[in-house]
Amino acid sequence: MTEQERVVRDFIAAWNQMSFDEVISHLGDDIYYHNIPMEPVSGLPAVTEYLKSAWIFSECNWQILNIVAEGDIVLTERIDDFVINGSDVSLPVMGTFELKDLKIEVWRDYFDLSSYQRQLAQAGL
Repeated sequence: MTEQERVVRDFIAAWNQMSFDEVISHLGDDIYYHNIPMEPVSGLPAVTEYLKSAWIFSECNWQILNIVAEGDIVLTERIDDFVINGSDVSLPVMGTFELKDLKIEVWRDYFDLSSYQRQLAQAGL
């Protein structure tokens, strides 16, 4: 396993442990986060605030189905499971991570927004 893959695996483990500070510790100062198809967010302060606002779940379990690392690029195929207001929310996600000095500098997640919105509505949001 490459160091870059280990960083991404540790990042996902921090989500699963619901350790917000640990999640943030894996991000570089110039992080570019694009939760496609939503608007991108840039810079550590803005990404931190965005993630705080999205931290609405009581449980989190990101399952890695496949992971591939080549140099500073790590690709993940995942199922991101959350519990929000007592309701299960499950999203198939394809994630791309670009690292610099073993920090995540670019993070793009691709998912079906309509499925997510439908599940949030079922959770009362």
